Amino acid sequence: MTLILPVAFYLFLQGFGKNQFAIPIYFESGIVAPLDGCPPSVSKQPYQLDQETLVELMGEGAPLEDITVYELGNSTSDHFRNNLYTFLEKYKDEDDVKLVSIKELKDTVFAPSRYGAWQRFNLADSNLMRLGRCILQLDLNPQMKTDSGLVLVDKKQQIRGYYDPMILKEIDRLNTELYILLSDQN
Repeated sequence: MTLILPVAFYLFLQGFGKNQFAIPIYFESGIVAPLDGCPPSVSKQPYQLDQETLVELMGEGAPLEDITVYELGNSTSDHFRNNLYTFLEKYKDEDDVKLVSIKELKDTVFAPSRYGAWQRFNLADSNLMRLGRCILQLDLNPQMKTDSGLVLVDKKQQIRGYYDPMILKEIDRLNTELYILLSDQN
């Protein structure tokens, strides 16, 4: 009898329980309260990044079909770089995942990378602000005097998460949520 109850409970959970978490979709009813200078997008549908605007701002290399993690900001600390490399190492062989770093036009810190999934763009300040504030919905100040922010975007171009790359636990959360997204698409 003492063995039957735990086995029955285990079988019940196997049959009816799901051991998976749902990742939120941000702005499910559109952008109700846009940031200053950005247009509203109230459509009663989940907000999706505008592909035409992405191509206009970033050029033909803009990622439109992959799961994408956008990185915007000014941080160049070793701690920040190590956290990004932790992420890149985990997904370097995953064809459906891209990391897109977007910096100011005058920023020349970018060097060739051994990570094919890491795309880098330098944009004029106005385009950088428009992409960050109006497309990715990051509350950036006009001088971009913030540490970097990461935004997870799925294949449907829906925002699925915001992360602070300076905090390793946030990178772990990004990795977990990205793993769930990849599992859901298979």
